[in-house]
Amino acid sequence: MAMKENFISMAPDEESSAKVSLIDQNKTLMIDQYTSDVDPGNPEFVEDIQNIGDAFAHFKPKVNVTFTDAEGGAVEETLKFGELRDFEAQGGKGKLVQNSAFLSGVKEEIDTNAKIRKSIEQNRKLRDILKDAGSREELKEMLKAMLDELEGNK
Repeated sequence: MAMKENFISMAPDEESSAKVSLIDQNKTLMIDQYTSDVDPGNPEFVEDIQNIGDAFAHFKPKVNVTFTDAEGGAVEETLKFGELRDFEAQGGKGKLVQNSAFLSGVKEEIDTNAKIRKSIEQNRKLRDILKDAGSREELKEMLKAMLDELEGNK
């Protein structure tokens, strides 16, 4: 029997005699373990799960991850998943980023830097100052002095 490209298996389910069905071409099947507290090889059999929401509610998947911050340090975080949308990143607008304190902080820094860059690109006088090395150094010193003053160092 020839296997179709998007077929997982033709093996029947022993209990229900059902076959694994086709995966639509516009769908993605992702299988992985999203919990770290399950013994491999000893799966839990649960009969009362009727849909994906029930599965999330019963198993409460979560995974411990280690992010690397800008200084190269490790940041430990536990990501929890309560629905399929919790896996979506969507360029920083998805629930994966919203549900993670570390990723939300990184996104905020990226957004802030993008706003600053856009402001510089739109401000002709500031662009002219930044083109000249002497003026750029003066601006840098002035900004450092302002930052020191704001932080209460002077």
